[in-house]
Amino acid sequence: MATFAWIATIYTGRPVFKVPFLYFAGFVLLFVIGGVSGVMTAAVPLDWQLTDTYFVVAHLHYVLLGINVFPVIGGIYYWFPKFTGRMMSERLGKIGFAVTFIGFNVAFFPMHIAGLLGMPRRIYTYAPDMGWTTVNQITSLGSFVFALGVLIFLIDVAWSYRRGPIAGKNPWDAPTLEWSVASPPPPYNFATLPFVASRHPLWEDRLPEASKTRLRSVLDEGYILDHGREALGTTALDAEPDIILKMPEDSYAPFLLGLFSALVFAGMALQAWWLTGAAGIACAVVLIVWLWPERKLVQREPYPVHDEGGALG
Repeated sequence: MATFAWIATIYTGRPVFKVPFLYFAGFVLLFVIGGVSGVMTAAVPLDWQLTDTYFVVAHLHYVLLGINVFPVIGGIYYWFPKFTGRMMSERLGKIGFAVTFIGFNVAFFPMHIAGLLGMPRRIYTYAPDMGWTTVNQITSLGSFVFALGVLIFLIDVAWSYRRGPIAGKNPWDAPTLEWSVASPPPPYNFATLPFVASRHPLWEDRLPEASKTRLRSVLDEGYILDHGREALGTTALDAEPDIILKMPEDSYAPFLLGLFSALVFAGMALQAWWLTGAAGIACAVVLIVWLWPERKLVQREPYPVHDEGGALG
């Protein structure tokens, strides 16, 4: 179902063949191969022949390595401009993807064949007349190619971090809120809490369904939470902004509570009852300090953005 959902999403959209998309597309193919090889081992007659062979090793590598490494690298290419402010190289990225994808499949797909030829798992050597030599030589060659692709990716990361082109706010023309702020984002993320009226707030002027509603997302006006650590509270039924909640600031109390709690159990294990009692008292003191109400945590009402504080104008 996931595979068909991904294909349908691509088919109904307008895919942009940048490096992140290539890694995602490669992931889908590896996901299918790894999934099909797993289903094959679920058939009892095949499982009798394939259990503890290199076929299972091939399936394991496609599932654990292929469908984890490719999405992670693609995600790094996608999010790199947001957390560094610089773009990675499109040319190096495409070269690295090609080398990585080819190397991965050359390295691990022949393991299926080795398993079908009867090569068992967990061996480091075998007799030369078993018929597995050529397959393993291909696997070794592919592993070096795969390592070269990963090296190209790492070089791209190091180079782009220092000398990559300036990314700007939204280099991918993405529709979601995180791409409406600077890259990298400021510590507070949003100067005002945005009002969001759709799933794609940055694309509302170009999507056909936007004409069916009068609501529009507002990203540069909203509630300003500028009095320390605060959160916006809403009404229970309508989710309308109702109150600004004061949140506790950073505290050492949780760490100290965890430390003294560990000492309680350590004292019980060692039968050092004095340690258990002292640590228990310390836990109680830390809890009281942690949970003691503070005057500065009193809730306050929201007010308009053009006034001293901030609210939806």
